[in-house]
Amino acid sequence: MSTNECREFLRKVKNADQDIRSMAISDLLSHLNTLTATLPKDDGELYTNALIELLLDAQSYVQNLATECLGQIFKLIDKNTTLATVTNICTRVAQRSSTDGASALSVALRVMVSRVAESTEDKSFVTKLARPIVSALSKSKELPADVNIDMFAALSEVVESAGSLLAVSGGPADAIQALLLDYSTHRNPNLVRRAFAVLGKFVVHVTGERSENALNTIFQRYQDSTKESDTAVLLGVLVAIARQRPACIRPVVPSIIDSELKTVNECDTDLRVASLLAFETIVRHCPELARERSSEIYAAAIKAAKYDPSYNYEDGDDDLSTGDDGDDLEEEFGDEFDEDIYDDHDDTAWNIRTGGVRLLGTLAKSDLLSPTDAVEKIGSALIGGFKERVDVVRVEVLTTYAALLDTVKAQLSPESEATPTMEVDNAAADAVVQQAPQVVSALISSVKQYPKSTETKQLAFAVLSRIVSIRSSALDSLLTGIQPVVSSALVANDSAGALQMAATSIVRTNLKLDVLEFLRTFVTRSSLSDAADELLFAIKDGIKSNVSSKTAQVPATAFSVAGDILTLLRLAADTNSRDVSRYIAWVQGMATLAISMANTNDSQLRVSVYNFIGTAICQFGDIVGAAVVDQALSILTTWKNGTANVLALINALAIALSLSTHLPRERIVAAVPSILEQIDPVLRQNEVKVYLSALGIVQSLSGYGDRTTPEANERIMLGVIGIIEKSPTSPPVVALQALASVCVQVSEESIKRSSSKLVPLLSVVSVHDKHGAGALEHVYEAIGKNFPSITGQWKSEILGSWKLSYDSFDKQRSAKNNDAILAQFPTSALANAARSLLALFIGYYKAVGQAWTVDFLSDLWPTTPKSKNEAAFTCLALRVLGYAAASGLLAQEPAIAAELYAYAESSNDDVRNEAAFALGSYVGNYADLLLTLFDNATASTGIGATSKLLAVKAALDLAITTKRNIAAAEAMWAQISAYVQASENPVSDVIAQILAIFVAAFPEVYIPQLASCIANSSSTPAKVLFITAFRTVLADKHLSSQCDAQIKLVLPTVLASISDADINVRRLTLLALYTLIQTKLELVEDIITSIQPALFQQTVIDESVVREISMGPFKRKIDDGLEMRKVAYMCVHLLVRHMLSVVDGTALVDCVVRGLPDDPEVRVNVQHIVMETVSTFPSDYVARLEDIGKSIKEVREFKVHKSAVKQEVDKKEDAVKVAVSIAAKLQSIATPEQLKSGMFATMIADMNNPSNESLYQHYKICTESPSAAK
Repeated sequence: MSTNECREFLRKVKNADQDIRSMAISDLLSHLNTLTATLPKDDGELYTNALIELLLDAQSYVQNLATECLGQIFKLIDKNTTLATVTNICTRVAQRSSTDGASALSVALRVMVSRVAESTEDKSFVTKLARPIVSALSKSKELPADVNIDMFAALSEVVESAGSLLAVSGGPADAIQALLLDYSTHRNPNLVRRAFAVLGKFVVHVTGERSENALNTIFQRYQDSTKESDTAVLLGVLVAIARQRPACIRPVVPSIIDSELKTVNECDTDLRVASLLAFETIVRHCPELARERSSEIYAAAIKAAKYDPSYNYEDGDDDLSTGDDGDDLEEEFGDEFDEDIYDDHDDTAWNIRTGGVRLLGTLAKSDLLSPTDAVEKIGSALIGGFKERVDVVRVEVLTTYAALLDTVKAQLSPESEATPTMEVDNAAADAVVQQAPQVVSALISSVKQYPKSTETKQLAFAVLSRIVSIRSSALDSLLTGIQPVVSSALVANDSAGALQMAATSIVRTNLKLDVLEFLRTFVTRSSLSDAADELLFAIKDGIKSNVSSKTAQVPATAFSVAGDILTLLRLAADTNSRDVSRYIAWVQGMATLAISMANTNDSQLRVSVYNFIGTAICQFGDIVGAAVVDQALSILTTWKNGTANVLALINALAIALSLSTHLPRERIVAAVPSILEQIDPVLRQNEVKVYLSALGIVQSLSGYGDRTTPEANERIMLGVIGIIEKSPTSPPVVALQALASVCVQVSEESIKRSSSKLVPLLSVVSVHDKHGAGALEHVYEAIGKNFPSITGQWKSEILGSWKLSYDSFDKQRSAKNNDAILAQFPTSALANAARSLLALFIGYYKAVGQAWTVDFLSDLWPTTPKSKNEAAFTCLALRVLGYAAASGLLAQEPAIAAELYAYAESSNDDVRNEAAFALGSYVGNYADLLLTLFDNATASTGIGATSKLLAVKAALDLAITTKRNIAAAEAMWAQISAYVQASENPVSDVIAQILAIFVAAFPEVYIPQLASCIANSSSTPAKVLFITAFRTVLADKHLSSQCDAQIKLVLPTVLASISDADINVRRLTLLALYTLIQTKLELVEDIITSIQPALFQQTVIDESVVREISMGPFKRKIDDGLEMRKVAYMCVHLLVRHMLSVVDGTALVDCVVRGLPDDPEVRVNVQHIVMETVSTFPSDYVARLEDIGKSIKEVREFKVHKSAVKQEVDKKEDAVKVAVSIAAKLQSIATPEQLKSGMFATMIADMNNPSNESLYQHYKICTESPSAAK
């Protein structure tokens, strides 16, 4: 709009005709919505002033349009004009009454300020909007409440958006606070409520002393309040603060708990609702403060959940049941009129019950109750409420119980690993199973009692789904009662139900989807019981009827469930010989129906139809009949109608051709040519998902094709090669698998024609690919077996690629810069090349009918490698020999053994390492050579000693772990343990790794022997070695349950070494304890109390191991016990985190006092310990606050040398920050006297002094944000 158009608008809006005014402002609003450029200042002022005048128009329609225009125009005017507009509105509000437009002005103010605060990034500008609002509110206390409420809403937006900027120098924070406190005594309760609500936001968003004062005011008014309505309002404000800024309200939480527990059961007003919400918030955000009173909070929740003065519930303390089982289930599910014979005229009653249920749900999710206790206590209580007469409360009860089951399931298995078939054996799951009969009974009664409540039925199925996902067989004994409900739901009229917000994340959009989802979870199981069989047979036709439903997602879901049923039925028939013949007609009918729907326009349904067709012929292809199979294969092998449809067809065909398929072989063989014709063009597409799926089909067909279709097979092979070329260093594994499958179907001429691409390509893959080694071996073996005449060419290419990889590594290793540090031996490349070469010649020798020999390696390993080339090829040859020996291909030949011993002493490090593997793999196959190898290794003193010990390790791993040679294990253990016991000098850690092999293989035999060695060794080096072996065992993530059981038995013996005379033995034992607590807590639980004194003793500085050394003119103390103390404090911290209930509080606090002035790494653990234990041991900490204050002072007053480097200065600063964090945490439990005088009070006062700038800032951060303190 030009300026002239602007003036024309102004002329129209002053017209006496209301229609002209309305049209003018409507046009303006439309125009404002299209503008992006800022209006000229003069035009902006003209518009805003005109719009303010229109707020006083006699027509409400005009007022509303003017308000919306003001809500839009601020984006098109400068900030000064916006501020002037807000000021103008506020001034007019203060000058008017409700009869002459104040209400319209206040609404416009609220809208405009809200949108400015929400959209502008300049929060300092938002602070400027506060002053005119505060000024208007100060002058207009007698305006109608709705006007002031709008203005409070505008002020609230400013406070929330601008936050702490309001408190900067010259900011309006003081004026806002004074205004809100003034209004807190207003005679209108609505305004008082609004004032306190804004004051609560002030506490949350305006940090600092003002915030503390405001919070103190709110809390004091809460404590002094005598009217329940006022108390409820103030408590609600405190709850809002706690939800957004729990740290600042923590000091008053105990008082709130005390106060509300005294009255929560005595009132039936909004105060009780507010009390329950307060408990819910405290449990959610400050659970440690509620721990001591959790039983009382639980009791209050139970009583509230039962509160219903209009209805007489049963007397069970923890049972919310109404006691009425309801009538029998009607034949027509949900058609009977649901007459509510109990009329609830008191909204507060059901609000109280809802609050109680929500509090129970929060308790269940907290750590105040174990999952088992939550199920047994809260779950049992909720079951009785399934028949709650008020819909909203009943939904809350069912939703809360479903969430409780989710909590149990989450505790049992991580979400990323959880599957419906996962059987979990744990107390919480057992408790759910034990509860299942009561749950089912209550759910069925609720469905009967409220047949028109669709959401009740949906939630019932959601609960049942969760039960079977925790334990798949949990409902098997109850299916007779469940079956009528399932059948009725399947045949009921389509109904979406009136979903409440609480349940929308738990149930689906339609009842049928929920019952189908339950069935899908139910049938995803490993076995079919008799009861489950009867249920499926009874509801199978109901599922069939739903594939024709007109409701979105229902047909697709029904087909998906039907497919899962087919899989379960076939599994039961094949593994348990269950007779499923009575299902055959249903299977045929479902398959025919699916075939008829294959061309549906619904893409989601079409995918489900394809998958069902694939599943049907996979599971019952031998039964459903030739006509059905022919039609099904015709559909699945005609790939058309776009990429998404082709992908769906390929995936469905993959299901049909899976390894478990029951399709007749002749039908698959007949279909192979047409399938290959379809695959050929797909492999040349760039759609990754499509061609990867097609490669899976190629692999599946490998057992059915032959060389009768050479042209098609060659095209497929070239397509697969093209895919590998796209990422030769890391091709899809399925591409390699497909290549192995298809290359045997082509002629040698085809392979030769493709060799210019294929040979170099696979040689690159064989060296660089880290993921497809197994598939690559299949490719090379297939080539060697089917095309032996060209193996020489392939061998040369493998050697060339490996040499390039080794040369690159050697060059980097030899560099003079940092590249040398980053150089890593190409282990994966060597492994792939060696496995590929071995597989190639395994195939070759099979083709030529000869026994496997090492002759093909004769040109690769000269006796002494004299060049890099020779070293590279020697490493490759040794690795091939190692793999061959491990596979049992290498015969016992003294000449080979002698060469391997020689290579183990090679001057080339790479060759020596590979010789260790090859020698170990060779000896591991021949037990009579083990003792000789060990003697040779321990007798060696040169560069080959470690290599030979590694060979011993590889040999024992093969002989003991793989071959389970018990006799060899006994002989070797005796020799090795005797060698260690006799050693007076430190023994190689490789021997510790060797001993761990015995333990992992035969834990019942060797864990007790290892523990005995630890306890009885008189030699310190031997004890160190045996403890290192024990730690090596603990580090194994794949230990068997038998191993864990034996470890638990010997722990008292092993951990006694915490008090050993040797400091290194103590340190290693503490490291073992740390690993146990961190990874195998259940093994150490029973003995942790007995070892605590010894553990805490290790946190004491041992002056006997502190020595002084001279460094030129300076002297420096070396504390040889420091590393051990670090580990001790790490153990204490883990003990606190995982087993706090058994910790000795007095000993722990002594440990804290000692640790504060200790090393920085110790102090970090002390900080964590304090943060996590203050609320558990407050009296112990209070008793030692003065000592803690002295320790903090010692940390603060420690002086670094004036010539100290930056790292030492930073350490000092970090130490002070840790001390401040601890002091801030302990301040919350200090007594008033301790905060007034004494060392601790002095430290706190010093930290709270703004003149100590950095100290003060960190102290404020810690007191206002506990997470920052941590």
